[in-house]
Amino acid sequence: MKVYASTTFLGNRPTELAEALAVLGDIDLDGVELGSTHRWQPDITEQLATHWSKPRLTHNYFPPAKVDMVLNIASADADIRDRSIRHMKHCLNVAGDIGADLYTIHPGFLAEPVGPSSDPGSRAFDFKFRSDSTPYDRAFELMIDALKDLLETAADHGMRLAIETEGSLTSAGVTLMEQPAEYDRLFEIIPQGLYINLNLAHTSLAAKGHGFDMAAFVSDMRNRIAAVEISHNDGHGDQHMPLEPGSPVLDWLPLLPDVPLILEFRSADADDIRRSASILRDSVSTTKATGQ
Repeated sequence: MKVYASTTFLGNRPTELAEALAVLGDIDLDGVELGSTHRWQPDITEQLATHWSKPRLTHNYFPPAKVDMVLNIASADADIRDRSIRHMKHCLNVAGDIGADLYTIHPGFLAEPVGPSSDPGSRAFDFKFRSDSTPYDRAFELMIDALKDLLETAADHGMRLAIETEGSLTSAGVTLMEQPAEYDRLFEIIPQGLYINLNLAHTSLAAKGHGFDMAAFVSDMRNRIAAVEISHNDGHGDQHMPLEPGSPVLDWLPLLPDVPLILEFRSADADDIRRSASILRDSVSTTKATGQ
């Protein structure tokens, strides 16, 4: 088992990558996922070289753009979509340069994000969205076209490209790729080269909201899963909390393939990550010992 941590854990504010890596460097981890909450800095990859020598994955908005933006490859706004694709290609280039094994992107939104969903002190991490939206089939078509383009760039760098599973009860119906039928459709169109970063919190919320069998979905997509993002929540919001003993997210461990398990938290500290890594390792060891 490989336990990674996302560099998004330092509060709700944009942070310096070096600050997050300095904390994670003192924790027994197998790797990191370079996350989407860092400030743009001209030396951000040099910070990585200085502070981290273990394996690394990259996620969506890493490295950040110099002029802040929200990426949306399913946008009907040609400028937003084009800028999103261009920045993701830049991220793929950087991922290749730093030796990352996987770059994960978000599949896109039916409505344009306009800002965070709540005040900075809350534990809600959804966006607010515009009231108008793109028809679903059009947004799906735009996403597919962008993915084909990005897969070519990924192949040029020997990179693997993944999409993150989505799902929300507080912003339902705004993101693509929440339901099993969408993945069946996606992989019928793109049968090879594309992977899944299974966000257990998102998918468990999607299963609750859409009424599908999460165990069946995870089992069906097992061979597509290249990484798993893990966090705790109250069963309603995507709160990115540290793990707790008996957290429902741990119930899914026996179904998961042997891929990086990424502790993806916000507003956490070193002790939270150490404790969560221990809970995760203990849960996997217990599962193996009982033969589940």
